[in-house]
Amino acid sequence: MYIKRLILMLLTVVSMTFANDINLDQLVVEAKKTNKHILVFLHITGCNYCLNMEEFTFDDEMVKAAIKKDFIFVDINVRDEGLVSFDGFKVSKLKFAKEIGYPMYPSCLFFDQNGELVYDEVGYRDENKFLETLQLVSSKAYNDDLE
Repeated sequence: MYIKRLILMLLTVVSMTFANDINLDQLVVEAKKTNKHILVFLHITGCNYCLNMEEFTFDDEMVKAAIKKDFIFVDINVRDEGLVSFDGFKVSKLKFAKEIGYPMYPSCLFFDQNGELVYDEVGYRDENKFLETLQLVSSKAYNDDLE
């Protein structure tokens, strides 16, 4: 009986460790299938602007509905344990933010169905401003800037 409990405890710890890992490559595959963008919210513990985005912006019913409809939402607290897999690399969450050039928080990164970063916003956005951003990205209006 002791051995079974020990094995169960170890499996729980292992699964909790891997539960903190984020595989963006896998989410790109899902984004292709569902024709959605990936929204990565980078934030850090102790940041009041980050906390306000979580408590007000992302908790707004219209924002929640827009995200659910057109985005795959990825919440990355760069101080949390776990790894991020993306484009053949597997790094810590903090190193991921630094490697892609976003060590400022909060940052919202938008990736298309090919895993390309197509739009970003650094800093706090209230519900109304963020809804505008979600509309811009979901309609692919970011392409207008490239033409």
